[in-house]
Amino acid sequence: MRKHVSIGMALMLLITGCSSAPTCTDIVKTEEYSLCLIEDFEQVPDEELRAEGVPEETVAAFELKEERGGQRDNVVITRERVKSGVAPLTYAEANMKIVEKSPEYNLVEKREITVDSKETILHIFTARPVSDLPARRFYQVSFVKGTTGYVVTGTLPYSVDETIEEGLITMLMSVSFTPQE
Repeated sequence: MRKHVSIGMALMLLITGCSSAPTCTDIVKTEEYSLCLIEDFEQVPDEELRAEGVPEETVAAFELKEERGGQRDNVVITRERVKSGVAPLTYAEANMKIVEKSPEYNLVEKREITVDSKETILHIFTARPVSDLPARRFYQVSFVKGTTGYVVTGTLPYSVDETIEEGLITMLMSVSFTPQE
């Protein structure tokens, strides 16, 4: 019996060791930002964004190649002008206050993180901003560089697989607003 338990434990450890967190398969680098893409995510061409009427404040959008539940998981980077001297953490807290007013808002987690050696927040919440669509799970990182405020927002279904969530967080945690070569 002890031998069967040992073999069973060894198999469990092997299976657990083989499943890994999502990793970057590509890195998008521009003069403005860099971001890793995990497997099955792709950048939405700028022409497509403009054709769909996406506001000019949208710097970039990335989406899962396949739809799930009639929607595509995505990551969007937006920008706006802010006053000089606003700290990323202050900007993140202000954005959180705005988002808290969204319909069916519920805080899931608020995690202090570092982007480009500056403190900010990974804000994870659920909300239903569009009444005819189901509530979704949102992951948001806000950052300021000079007089430009950036918000990187990822969306997933309300109930989400842990591996998919880890992948989206990997993408958000990789963001940088330091000029890339």
